[in-house]
Amino acid sequence: MAGPRRALGRLLRATFLREGRPRRVPWGLARGLRLEVDPGAPVHVYLGTAELELARDLRALARPGMCCYEVGSHNAYYALILARLTGGPVLALDFDESALERIAHNLALNPGPAASIEVVRAYVAHERDPAVGAETLDYLVASGRAPAPGLLVIDVEGAEATVLAGAHEVLRRHRPHLIVETHSQAAEAACAAQLQTCGYAPPRVRERRRWLAENRRGHNRWLIARGEPGDQR
Repeated sequence: MAGPRRALGRLLRATFLREGRPRRVPWGLARGLRLEVDPGAPVHVYLGTAELELARDLRALARPGMCCYEVGSHNAYYALILARLTGGPVLALDFDESALERIAHNLALNPGPAASIEVVRAYVAHERDPAVGAETLDYLVASGRAPAPGLLVIDVEGAEATVLAGAHEVLRRHRPHLIVETHSQAAEAACAAQLQTCGYAPPRVRERRRWLAENRRGHNRWLIARGEPGDQR
């Protein structure tokens, strides 16, 4: 099946997905959003079928007025979705210059939801190091640079446990919900341990779908952890 999927992906890209061209997403939670084509992103992003496994969780956890973070924003895909779901403030955090440029273009294409999105240029880590742009979520909230989150969506290509290590105060005090994408068994175990250390019940694992599957390699799934974001002590 991998061969036919790759062939279909190449055909769709050659026909519809020219680099830099904006496309309107036809299906899913992102339906109606306009996104600039990124040659490194999967075709599913522009069809609205990317990570359909998370649609029910996002609708359940992203409540009206809630502040949400997308850590590892890449192209503001989830930031825009969260802004539409909640109508509340959303932070899109990234440090890569090409990602920040892509985020800016996609926000300009979607001025409605973009109005409630703030882009934060930061390498989110376990400790602060201003020399390299590293910040912790604990510092961003405690310093007043960012409001306390009600939902954290984290995908930083393997460094998710590092992000959580710098967010223990946020997790213990503000109790946000979390959706954490993990890219290895070791990362998944480390993230689960961090969450339990901060008082969360063992997080639920969301497996990737087998139907209409995305072309992903290796271990790749999500941890879903419910908090109590109404408690903003």
